[in-house]
Amino acid sequence: MATRTDAPTRREQILKEAARLFAERGFHGVGVDEIGAAVGISGPGLYRHFPGKDAMLAELLVGISGQLLTGGKRRVAEAEGDAEAVLDSLIEGHIDFALDDRPLITLHDRELDRLRDSDRKLVRQLQRQYVELWVGVVR
Repeated sequence: MATRTDAPTRREQILKEAARLFAERGFHGVGVDEIGAAVGISGPGLYRHFPGKDAMLAELLVGISGQLLTGGKRRVAEAEGDAEAVLDSLIEGHIDFALDDRPLITLHDRELDRLRDSDRKLVRQLQRQYVELWVGVVR
C-alpha cells in the first residue's frame, strides 16, 4: 500500500519541477525539454504523463486550490466545533502552505491568467469555498 512517505511518482516529480521552473522563469519561458531534463527524461517523454505544458499548469493550480480546501475542511472537522482551535488550525495550515509551496504561490500570482477559462473558473470556485470556510470560522 502506498503512503505519503513513498518516493514521489514520476508525475509528481514532473509537477514539482514544472512549478519550480515556471515560478523562476514564467510559463512561456520554460520548454518541455527543460522540464524533462530536470527529471531525467526527454521533453517529448513528458507527453506520456501530460498532454502539454497547459495541462501541467492547470493541474498545479487547480490541485493546490483543491488541497487547500480539502485540508481546511479536514482541520475544521478535526477541531470538533471549538472555534478557537479551528482558527488556530486553519492559520497553522495556511502558514505551512505558504512556507512549503512558495513556487506554487508565485505561479498562481503570475500565471493564473494563462489557464483555460474553465480551469481558471474552477480555481476561483475552489478558492471561494476556501475563503467561505474561513469566514464561517471567524464569524
